[in-house]
Amino acid sequence: MNRIKAAAAALLASTAVAQADISRTDQSMRLMFENVGPSGNYVELSFGNVQPEAGATGIENPLRDYQLPGFGFLHRFDETLAIGLIYDTPYGAAVRYAPAPGIFNGGGATVESDALTLIGRYNFNANVSAHVGIRALRSEGVINTFFANDPNVTNIPLNLAPALPGNLTASSDTGYGYLIGAVYEIPEIALRVALTYHSPIALSFAATEATASAFGAPGSRPFELEFPEAVNLEFQSGVAEDTLVFGSVRYQMWKGFNLTVPNSVVPGQTNARYVNFTSDSTTYNIGVGRRLNENWSASVSYTHRTAGTKPSDTSLAPTTGLDSLALGGQYTRDAMTISGGLTYGVPGDQIVLNPRAPGGQVSFDNNSVVGIGLRIGFRF
Repeated sequence: MNRIKAAAAALLASTAVAQADISRTDQSMRLMFENVGPSGNYVELSFGNVQPEAGATGIENPLRDYQLPGFGFLHRFDETLAIGLIYDTPYGAAVRYAPAPGIFNGGGATVESDALTLIGRYNFNANVSAHVGIRALRSEGVINTFFANDPNVTNIPLNLAPALPGNLTASSDTGYGYLIGAVYEIPEIALRVALTYHSPIALSFAATEATASAFGAPGSRPFELEFPEAVNLEFQSGVAEDTLVFGSVRYQMWKGFNLTVPNSVVPGQTNARYVNFTSDSTTYNIGVGRRLNENWSASVSYTHRTAGTKPSDTSLAPTTGLDSLALGGQYTRDAMTISGGLTYGVPGDQIVLNPRAPGGQVSFDNNSVVGIGLRIGFRF
């Protein structure tokens, strides 16, 4: 039954675009339960490509494609102790509005991140284990937005009536957080329930902020930003011979995530607020995997992500919520496993405040996303 690994292989990349936030990966503990080779080792490389689209009348799709590279290594010392190392890109944004006059006027954001997680797992017995880890995170990016001087629309990005542009370029130091969790298993029926808490991670950014040249020179404007804590619940269970049900629930506490630049160079914005998320997010996933023969298994899964604030609390998030379906396949031969998946999703409708008319609205209601993923693993 454990050989079905189902194909969580589908790499549900599309969850990353249905956001009132900037999450891109689910920070799963799956790696810690992989089979290892005769020397106790397992290594994997993964890659995902996401193609999102947000549609509104008269506005070109502002969401850009992005990639999700990943790496994992697991060493099992014995039946009691194991250690794992995971690289992922957990947060990001790729939004760019067309530079046509009047409609968001080329505003957008490019944000990237890199994280490395070291995890140790200890089995108390065949049924109960615990894991703990440390996580290192870095981030960098550019945000181009507009701030209005009208007090009724202050801090709403990309508002042009009237407005001054703010351009923020920043890179962070390395911040550290931790994770801790527990697992209950019944190996005879492939039952496993894993609960993991991920701590917040605070980063210090060195940044340069600029505005229209007529209003002053660029300036160095460092700021602090805390990426939020999260709780993951992952489960699986055999329900029939060669058939596995699996799923997860992830709750991430984005409410209050606030990127504010003190002493801003943008006139009228003493403390310029570029990002201010006002809702948490919960992602649910449920699926079934089936072993077809000695080499092949397949899975199908459904994901629902809750919607955030409407109208959007930032023009850099023109969708919110998600419903998606993923198909996964896995081929195993000797020490190698190749897993792949295809996801199609419908990000939820969102309303963004009209940049030309305070109080007006732009509706993004024709949204879609396609995600593909590939993972290659070796046991040695």
